[in-house]
Amino acid sequence: MRGWTHYLSGLAMAMFFPPLLSDLVKGVMWPLLAGVSAYLPDFLDFKFKKFLWKVNYVVDPAPRDPLRKLSPRRIRVSELSESLRWRLFYLEGRIEEVLEEREGYARFKLADETGSVIVVARDGDYYKLRGILGQSLKDLAASGRKVRIPGYLEVGGDGSTYWNVADAPHPQYIADAVARAIDEAYETGRMVTVKIHNIRMPGDFYRRFLIQYDPRNRRIIVHMGPLVSTGGLPLEGTEPPEYRRMGVAETKHAFRKVYPRPTVIDAFSGPEIGYERVGDVVEEVFIPWHRGFSHSLTASVVVGVITGLITLVLGYANWPYLAVASTLGHAMHVLEDQLGFMGSVLLPPLTKRRIPGLMLGPSRQGLINFATNWLMLALIAWNVNRFMPEVSPGTPKPIELSNTIPVTPVFGDALLLLLLALPAIAIYAWGVFDRRRFIAKQKERLEEEKAKEAVEEAYEEVGGY
Repeated sequence: MRGWTHYLSGLAMAMFFPPLLSDLVKGVMWPLLAGVSAYLPDFLDFKFKKFLWKVNYVVDPAPRDPLRKLSPRRIRVSELSESLRWRLFYLEGRIEEVLEEREGYARFKLADETGSVIVVARDGDYYKLRGILGQSLKDLAASGRKVRIPGYLEVGGDGSTYWNVADAPHPQYIADAVARAIDEAYETGRMVTVKIHNIRMPGDFYRRFLIQYDPRNRRIIVHMGPLVSTGGLPLEGTEPPEYRRMGVAETKHAFRKVYPRPTVIDAFSGPEIGYERVGDVVEEVFIPWHRGFSHSLTASVVVGVITGLITLVLGYANWPYLAVASTLGHAMHVLEDQLGFMGSVLLPPLTKRRIPGLMLGPSRQGLINFATNWLMLALIAWNVNRFMPEVSPGTPKPIELSNTIPVTPVFGDALLLLLLALPAIAIYAWGVFDRRRFIAKQKERLEEEKAKEAVEEAYEEVGGY
């Protein structure tokens, strides 16, 4: 949920108390603290806890230039080592000698001020390189002009290293790092947190990549995708060639993915992912510093008590109402977050792990956010309407259904709330249906994968491959 949605929820809770509504009408701003209390969980997590959380490993597939803040940055030949294998950099130097060149393939020696290295360009990368350089490799070698060659360090079958021309890192680097973290979490029994950086390229584009978990086969599969805009729109023709599009790493120990979708990293800053052993398996904890104690109903009570004490000391007359409204506002934040995937640690110390969310509307989560905004605005309007005579004596309710239809005032108020909230209720109902459809598709996909694996195993047994 958006921060504005949570703030609105806290304000809606304050509207249930006529003294707080009356204070707002008079220009007394203390009741707005209920909205602040509702926003507080995300503020604490994203402004403080995020930076205090210990990250065990940083996975940076394409380090950025320190001045331009873009990938890739320059690396010198003398700095190349196998520890940097598959990470995207660029070399700058002169082509000393073209060792081999044919259609779709070239091998040449590049030298900078610190040494020389063999460079290999193949398939689509060969043609992209020719287009970038604007001259043939032999002409460039003869001219002695400096060139920039993006790519990554690779190790050949004979153990020798060479520079592989590329416009993206090899996903094997990411897959290996995640697999190592999972195994370490199992073997040490402690949570291992991995920070995975995104890849920001020139032109305000980002390289999209996807981390897929395959628990049945104990595999981490990373797919390197196209360049995308900040809005997530792919740039046609920027997909990596087949030979460096996928990386696969096996884990020694079993793991389980809690978050139901693959982890996609593109325009937004890369996430932190925790891996924690639970029994005989390792579980993924997406953004481990988020949705902890701050997002619990226990914290709701604490926030309410603190708000009440502070406003009592400062002399606010309606502090008891504000304390309750702040508790409810904070609790609304917690419950609203339960509508999504991740869930929260709801009742510490009774619960120590996240309780999964309801996963409403997985295909259009923005609609669920909209429905919650609508519902909170409906509650505010409804409370203002029914408390108007109390807040402003002599002023009737703006909407009184009991004057137009034969119902009691109480039933009329309830009917008005239903009418105001109806669009939100309809969207939530759609969200339940969408959830069932999403789960059915996931089960269908798993069955297809099982069937495919069974066929592959049968072929292997009879020597079909």
